[in-house]
Amino acid sequence: MNRYDCVFFDSGGTLYGVFDAPGVPTPEDVAAGRSGRVAALLAEYGAAVDRRELERALERCERECAARLGPAYNYDRLMAAVAAELGLGFGPEVAACLADAYAGPRYRAWLFPGTEEMLRTLSAAGLYLGVIANTAWPGHCMDRAFAGVGLLPYFGTRVYSGDVGLEKPDPAFFRLAARVSGQAGRRILHVGDSLEKDIVGARGVGWDAALRLSEAGGSGGQADLEFSDWRQLVEFVIGRPTSRRNSAPGRPRRKGTAGRRRQPGRRRPARRRA
Repeated sequence: MNRYDCVFFDSGGTLYGVFDAPGVPTPEDVAAGRSGRVAALLAEYGAAVDRRELERALERCERECAARLGPAYNYDRLMAAVAAELGLGFGPEVAACLADAYAGPRYRAWLFPGTEEMLRTLSAAGLYLGVIANTAWPGHCMDRAFAGVGLLPYFGTRVYSGDVGLEKPDPAFFRLAARVSGQAGRRILHVGDSLEKDIVGARGVGWDAALRLSEAGGSGGQADLEFSDWRQLVEFVIGRPTSRRNSAPGRPRRKGTAGRRRQPGRRRPARRRA
C-alpha cells in the first residue's frame, strides 16, 4: 500500500540538476543568449531595436520589476515592462512570446538520471503528481519546458510562484497547490532540495517532506527521507523495492537518525523561521 496519495516536486535542483553533459548547453549558456533571442524575435515582429539599447532596458527592467513585484515577478511581466520602456506598444500576446524566447530551452540531459522512470513508476502506482516551484518562468514557459523533456504528462497540477505571487516557504503557496489539485486533506509528500523552502515549508502545513541530498548537506532530521537516488524515493513512497542496480547509496543522517524514516501522520512541530 502506498504511503501517500500525492507527491509534489520542486523543479530546479530536484528534477533538473545535471549540467555537464558533453555537447549540451549549460543554464549559463542559455541565459547568455537571452538578449539575442529576444532581439531576433523583435525583428520578426518588425521592431528594429539596437542590441545595446535592448540589453540596457533588460537590465533596468529586470532589477526594477524584481524589486517592485517580489514573488509576482515573472518573464511575462518583465517583457511587458521592456516593451513599454522601448515604446514598442506590444500587448500581452507578444509579451508572452518574448518571455518564451527570453526563458529559452531546458534540456533533457539536465534531468537527474532516472527522473522519468521515477515519475512513471509513481504514476503507475496510482500517485497524483504535481510541481510546486519558485520561478520567474511563467507557467506557459515552464509547461513548455516540461513538455520538451517529456515530463509534462506526469504532472496533474503545476503551481509557479511568479504566476500566483506566492513562493515557498509561504504556507499559503503549499495550501494553494493542495486546493487547486483537489488533494487537500490527503496524504501528501513534498520533494525538494532546499531545507528552508521545501522541507520546513512543507512540514509547516502538515505535509511530509523528502530532501534530495546536495552539497548543502542533510536536513538534520527534519526531513522524513533524505535520498540521492530516485529508487530510494520510490521505495519509500510505494513501499515496494525497485532494482538496486547502479543505485548510489544515500547519505546517512546525523548520528542517531541514520536509516530512520518517520511514518506519515507522526508530525514534529515546524521550527520557527529565523
